[in-house]
Amino acid sequence: MVITTIIFGLVGGLALFLYGMKILSDGLQKAAGNKLKSMLKNLTNRPIKGILTGAFITSLIQSSSITTVTIVGLISAGLMNLPQAITVIMGADIGTTITAQLVAFKVGKYSLPIIAIGTIFLFLAKKKKFHYLAQVFLGFGILFLGMDIMSKGAAPLKEFPFFINMLTSFGDVVLLGVLAGAIFTGIIQSSSATTGLVIALGIENIINLKAAVAIIIGANIGTCVTALLASLSTTSLSAKRAAVAHIIIKVIGAMVFIPLIHILVQTAVFTSQNLPRQIANAHTMFNVATVFILVPFIPLLLKLLKKIVPGEEYAVDNEMKYLDKRLLHTPAVAIAQARKELRRMAQLTIEMVDESIQAFLADKKDLIKLVIKKEDAVDDLNHHIDYYLKKISEQKSITKKESKLVASMFHTISDIERVGDHATNITELAERKIRERLRFSKQAQKELKLVAEETLRSYKLSIEAINKNDKKLAKEASNLEEKIDDQLEQFEANHIKRLKNKICNPNSGIIFVEALINLERISDHANNIAGSILLTDLK
Repeated sequence: MVITTIIFGLVGGLALFLYGMKILSDGLQKAAGNKLKSMLKNLTNRPIKGILTGAFITSLIQSSSITTVTIVGLISAGLMNLPQAITVIMGADIGTTITAQLVAFKVGKYSLPIIAIGTIFLFLAKKKKFHYLAQVFLGFGILFLGMDIMSKGAAPLKEFPFFINMLTSFGDVVLLGVLAGAIFTGIIQSSSATTGLVIALGIENIINLKAAVAIIIGANIGTCVTALLASLSTTSLSAKRAAVAHIIIKVIGAMVFIPLIHILVQTAVFTSQNLPRQIANAHTMFNVATVFILVPFIPLLLKLLKKIVPGEEYAVDNEMKYLDKRLLHTPAVAIAQARKELRRMAQLTIEMVDESIQAFLADKKDLIKLVIKKEDAVDDLNHHIDYYLKKISEQKSITKKESKLVASMFHTISDIERVGDHATNITELAERKIRERLRFSKQAQKELKLVAEETLRSYKLSIEAINKNDKKLAKEASNLEEKIDDQLEQFEANHIKRLKNKICNPNSGIIFVEALINLERISDHANNIAGSILLTDLK
């Protein structure tokens, strides 16, 4: 019966703690809206700003894991560089200690009133802002309730010498405590929950300070798992390096403080007479000291990361440069700005087509990653330009001529975006070609290269025509499209002959045809863009 009480108390309390953390964090994120990403992106141009930003945001959302995962996403999107990310991660490690400071207060007796207040406002709040704040209250209440249940569930453990001896051994053999903390945190993916559990044991005087500090040092290593998992799904080398940097920071911190654990423990003892508070303070001191020790060595850390995660990182700028809402009231100026942004989008797709062809013909893996990254940037630009054009078209002062111009631009950005999609399709074919080790006959390679070169030339001409408003160039691009159609028809017939004569591998043949189809689609979109010049006066 006692064993059941302990298990249910600890496991149930931990589950409530984690659930409360999730509700609290979700509420704070929703209340912040897009400000979280905006702050991370804009307030990190200097190391001290990055650290303070990471600490502030993490102290608000109560989760360093969310901050680091957000950072990985921002790096992948090209909105943050690696040096900025490292400083924010350092700050997040400081900010996450606020949770431990909060749970060190014996607030369990207030948990139910807090839950009641949060629930009442959750149902009564009509505005979203108050609804999210009610969610924050509810999260805090559930978190504190979980903490109280964990503490009460841990109380009977005093009667079990085996458990007490095990915890004592974590203090005697510090590495055991560090390992236990790292593994447990890696499984539940929350260092705050591990710290909360340790503090719950401290409230009941079941664990000594040295063992608690050892487990917390390990928990700081285990929390890196979340960002590491997030980085696995991205092609960005910088995002992967940021996740590895998080591990290195924590491991170095552990290596520094494990031999000095007695000093850390004694310092924590001087800060308070209360064991839970001592544990929380030790947690804060460990993270703050680790950050200040490592800040001067960020340049060395960057060099080390490039060796651990080798490769060349390609930067893609997907920030809006010319779209300004303040110009919408002057449609002529706003249209000119939109055209500048359209040119940037078009240039990206020209590069994508060129790079996708190179990746396909020469099996260049690095270019495959680059095209995929540029595809994300093109999608973002398409979304923003499309929205901006809609806002221009809604202006009362817009003339008929300007309305026609905006309508033409809508079609053009759609064609440009589709070209990007087809370039991405070609890189996917290139990836399959490399993976399956498929090869083409010399004749097939020659034909494919010829069509690719003509298609790229056609698309470049159409973009140049729209940039210069040159009907002659547009006509040249349109005529080239007819030539490409004839080539495709001939080369597909040649391909069928090669299949019949067993010169071509059927699997290679499928990819060959799909590549031709995508090139034909690019040529069609180039013709559409050229046609818009021939039909519309863009001056």
